[in-house]
Amino acid sequence: MPYILTRDGDEIMSPKNDFAFRLLFSDPQCKDVLIDLLNTIIPENIQDLHLLDTHLLCSATQREGILDIRARTDAKVQINVEMQLHNLPAMDKRTLYYWAIMYIDQFLPGQKYHELNKTITINLLDYYLLPVEDLHTCFHVHDAKHDIRLSDALEIHFLELPKVHRYGHSYENKDLIYWLKFLNARNEEELYMAAETKPPIKKAFETLKAMSRNEENKRQYEAREIFLSDQATRVFEAKEEGRVEGIEEGRKGGIEEGIEKGKEEERITVARNLISLCMDDEFIMKATGLNKLALDSLKNNRNNNP
Repeated sequence: MPYILTRDGDEIMSPKNDFAFRLLFSDPQCKDVLIDLLNTIIPENIQDLHLLDTHLLCSATQREGILDIRARTDAKVQINVEMQLHNLPAMDKRTLYYWAIMYIDQFLPGQKYHELNKTITINLLDYYLLPVEDLHTCFHVHDAKHDIRLSDALEIHFLELPKVHRYGHSYENKDLIYWLKFLNARNEEELYMAAETKPPIKKAFETLKAMSRNEENKRQYEAREIFLSDQATRVFEAKEEGRVEGIEEGRKGGIEEGIEKGKEEERITVARNLISLCMDDEFIMKATGLNKLALDSLKNNRNNNP
């Protein structure tokens, strides 16, 4: 999604670009804004938040992940908020994987099981995922036959932004709709209208405008836009390749094979481009999915072969 242009010729970063989303909601000066957003999604009545390191490492696989927003509430509930712009394969398993790492990450040596705290994952999706009209779905662990919840430790939310304009007018939680319309704004009018609905969104809008004037922020935003465009193109090409295969099994295999085949090459190419633009390591790892070891290796090879 390109910049949103104003009547005055200003360029505002789209708040649903995941770089702009992280920049805005991880700003300590906007903690009250993040709290307001979360309180419209989850019934936790959050009064205070502690922003946490977004880097996760699964000790079993040594696979590293970087979350968009990670926080702990004053009641010690852990929360991860993710902005996902493209419908990548196995989103259900991906979100369970990151939830599991967060849940395990809080378990310290000598700690008792009852001390493990509730862990919530919130996925903001810029695509349709579930075959229901409701734009907000929430999953727990429960027995479907007797409708008994095993535990409140796991809670996973999906909010599908494309459903906002179709079903949002009749949605009861108006505060949530105001926030989703802000995140999903496609032009200046929608951005300004959302900003006028409540003070926290107004603050988010003003902060985003100020952040959009920063040249370094603009450079990283544009680099992220290029990466997302390349990623969308590869997914589309992989789907087309799979479609040519004909039968359903062949189609699925073609998609997975096409994505897997180009994924590593894509990551390395994008990482090299971002290194040449002097992007910081954390941004490059988040953009490409490479771990620190792989990134350092690329940087060393570049230095040795200028």
